Amino acid sequence: MKTVAGKILFAVLSVLYPILVFCGLRFWGLSPRKLSILLLLLAAFHLISASRKKQPGAASRLKEGCFVAFLLACGVAAFALDNALVLKFYPVLVNVGMLFFFGATLFRKPSFVFRLATFADKRILQTADRTSVERYCDRVTLTWCIFFILNGSVALWTVLCADEKIWSLYNGLISYILMGLLFVSEIGVRKMKQSQLQSYIPFSKIEADSRPDDSVVCFSGAGLSGDVKTWADFKADVSKVRQAVEAEPYTAWILNADDVYYFLVAIFALFQSQKKILFSANRQPEFIREIRKPDVGFLNDTGAEGALQIPKIIETYTAKSTWTPFDINQAKAAMYTSGTTGVPKEIPKEGWQYENEANALAERFAAGFANRNFYMTVNHHHIYGMAFSIFVPISAGLPIRRVRFEFPEELEQIVKEPAVIVASPAFLKRLAANRKKPLPFKKPPFWLSAGGLLPDEVANRVEELSGNGVQEIYGCTETGAIATRRIREKKLWTPVPPNKISFAENGCLKIDSSYTDIGGFVTGDLGKIEDDGTFQLMGRADSIVKIEEKRISLPEVENRLRQTGVVRDVRVVPMTGKRQFLAAAIVLNDEGVAKFHGVEKKDVNAFFKQHLSGFLENTVQPKKWRYLEELPQDAMGKIKTREVQALFEIPESPNFKILKYHLEGNKLTVKIVIPATSDYYDGHFPEFKLLPAVVQIDLILRFFRGFMKLPTTIEKMQRIKFSNPIFPEHPVTIEETYSPDTGKLAFKITGEDDKNCSGGTIVLKKENA
Repeated sequence: MKTVAGKILFAVLSVLYPILVFCGLRFWGLSPRKLSILLLLLAAFHLISASRKKQPGAASRLKEGCFVAFLLACGVAAFALDNALVLKFYPVLVNVGMLFFFGATLFRKPSFVFRLATFADKRILQTADRTSVERYCDRVTLTWCIFFILNGSVALWTVLCADEKIWSLYNGLISYILMGLLFVSEIGVRKMKQSQLQSYIPFSKIEADSRPDDSVVCFSGAGLSGDVKTWADFKADVSKVRQAVEAEPYTAWILNADDVYYFLVAIFALFQSQKKILFSANRQPEFIREIRKPDVGFLNDTGAEGALQIPKIIETYTAKSTWTPFDINQAKAAMYTSGTTGVPKEIPKEGWQYENEANALAERFAAGFANRNFYMTVNHHHIYGMAFSIFVPISAGLPIRRVRFEFPEELEQIVKEPAVIVASPAFLKRLAANRKKPLPFKKPPFWLSAGGLLPDEVANRVEELSGNGVQEIYGCTETGAIATRRIREKKLWTPVPPNKISFAENGCLKIDSSYTDIGGFVTGDLGKIEDDGTFQLMGRADSIVKIEEKRISLPEVENRLRQTGVVRDVRVVPMTGKRQFLAAAIVLNDEGVAKFHGVEKKDVNAFFKQHLSGFLENTVQPKKWRYLEELPQDAMGKIKTREVQALFEIPESPNFKILKYHLEGNKLTVKIVIPATSDYYDGHFPEFKLLPAVVQIDLILRFFRGFMKLPTTIEKMQRIKFSNPIFPEHPVTIEETYSPDTGKLAFKITGEDDKNCSGGTIVLKKENA
């Protein structure tokens, strides 16, 4: 039976037995005595197969022995009596044998069907779905037992009451068709079951025995074959952290943990202890000191100053307290994000809001999430990462990777794993840009993206590389996930039930759902709502921007800079290059001017960066800096963002420094100073260092092009006059007035005391010329 040929012969004899008997009796003229050899051969095959099994159990040996004994008895009787009736009992015996074989496993678990399922997919043994899968397999096993009873009864009827033709037709064809239909139907039901989150339990209602103790909660590395934390580990560690926080007098705790497992443990320990959780992705010392009140503790896993360390608690404490589900309506939390006042903004959240959102997302994405591991590239302290990579998978009993991916190249580790990847547009952009060959995923991953708009070309490229498209999520901290879309399916956003979208009085989108506050929430986004409830976004109406998918308030950055005590005025603006970044235009006060007199610009930049590092992550700090005498303002004293952005679109040069500028209509005024070290003076009047005329014309065109965004091809120059020299370190003001009708650019350069240095008119070629 070891050989392939032997196994094939055994299968052919078993399946074709009724047909062989029928043909032998009706067409080949064989006697029952000769045909009994078939039964004896089958008995021998079963006997040899049973003897080669490794260490079979007593029950298994008994079943095999009984079955072989019945076959031998029938074979010997058919041979001795030369009676065809005895030959027909084989299908009955097969049904009886299968009935006992399947039925016995219902009493000696696991069931045979479950054993087959875990043989095909061993990860079932490590997931929380194991219990529900086992119950389902028990029902399937019972269904097969009922089938064998009915099928065996009909087979017995064909033996006793029907002729060879009906016996052969039923046992050699119809019974196999019925068996195949049952098998196919079971596969269909199983697929439908697999598309559901069978073990989903709202996280506040999870009991100690809701999951198998050896099911995986979190894992390290690529998948479940690596280092894992089980449900038993999780319950014990929650107990330890719970003891630690209950031993302290704090009523609320700041929670910051890079490791998802420690983060999860702390969440359940704090909620079970009825402590308020303050989620903060920022653990900079100055930031923590600012938000930490006398009754607030700090839990961390990376050695942050003044914090209880979760790994140390788990290492030193002994699990004592029992697992207790908690009242979700009593669970309190808050999330810290960028406000508009320059101080950390606390957004209060209730536990039921997190749970209702997780329930809605699990229902919406059940088919995509089921039977997969969760991986993330985003920070789980923010609402998007928290909802999709913390609350949904823990409620669904799906394994979560402990550490997020930083680089697209790390995806190579999980191409054999069934994955949900909670990603950001920035991560997907890098994947699309750097990956040339498709990722060889065994099963295409389920992609999620939020935190910013994903360009169509990136979404399409990710689908080409991975075999599956990206599900985009639109939302905010206050509301959670609002809507979803997949670019190749639909451009518009579809609200996630039970979200309802409407317009507020200010024209921004308003969100009402089971996980927003009563009365709903008005976003800072403008939009257009279609008749079917879908909508498109039309831009933001506030000063909150996203840099590398991190939400940041521009006024917050500005107020942080003012806190240095050396800033009189400042404006921070978003800029777009290869990546989006912030730029800061600063006006120093008298103290600042004195402090930085003679200091190189890079050292001034370093001073402000050092100050901001205590409050902001490096990715959201300004990347470009300009120091002015004043910020550009309109007649009403308002600073226009676009004009500040225009300043940073002009490449910085060591040859000049812009002190201030103003653009109104077609008139531009720019005040600059030329340092003595400027290349403009090299080779020109070395003893006097006078600014050459050609450089003055170049500067006029450079600023015209940079601020007005108009053509600068010279057609001719008229009445150009250079009246007075421009010396190093002496500020000058350039005034430019452009006439679109004539294409003439009139300019005037004045020095200190309004002394004319130069002036004239430059005629520019029109754009359509």
